[in-house]
Amino acid sequence: MRQETIQHVPPVELTMSSPVLVALKGFPGSGKSAIGRAVSARLGWPLIDKDDILDVLIGQHHDAGRLAYDTMWRVARRQLIQGFSVVCDSPLSHPIGYQAARRIVAETGARLGIVECRCSNETLWRKRVEARVADGLPSHRATPWDRLLVIRDRVTDQASYAITDPLLVVDTARDLDELLPAIIGWLADLSFHP
Repeated sequence: MRQETIQHVPPVELTMSSPVLVALKGFPGSGKSAIGRAVSARLGWPLIDKDDILDVLIGQHHDAGRLAYDTMWRVARRQLIQGFSVVCDSPLSHPIGYQAARRIVAETGARLGIVECRCSNETLWRKRVEARVADGLPSHRATPWDRLLVIRDRVTDQASYAITDPLLVVDTARDLDELLPAIIGWLADLSFHP
């Protein structure tokens, strides 16, 4: 996916009946962060990346991963209370995260939309993952391909929980410039149809 064009596109304004919590879902390297940054830039919605929080907490607390998720959801909740739509970037591989998102929208009167990112081209997916490792990103951001396959096999059943809220599955093997209008259109529909 190319990301260069998202910086040159002016934000689109969506008038909504209530704020929207966009929760991204997918394995590392599936394109969540690229989609999240593009949606955030295009709509002017805050982006909360669980890994940004984990960067600060890792090594400082034995349960940094859980705290990063808790913090992400709390910041999202505050944004929704303020009337802002928000994009949350995390794997959302466990139903506990999905339940947290559902609880937050119930508390705030917001709408929830899940955007699940999948890359149908395993060669491309592998290149993305290996590029992260080559770039020297922290281990929680750059899982080696062989280890990622083991994790995927281990958590696939857990990550396949039922989602009862609006769900859009996108194939990130497609170009970001093709995907973004479809995602924005879906979010516009979600914003106006309770």
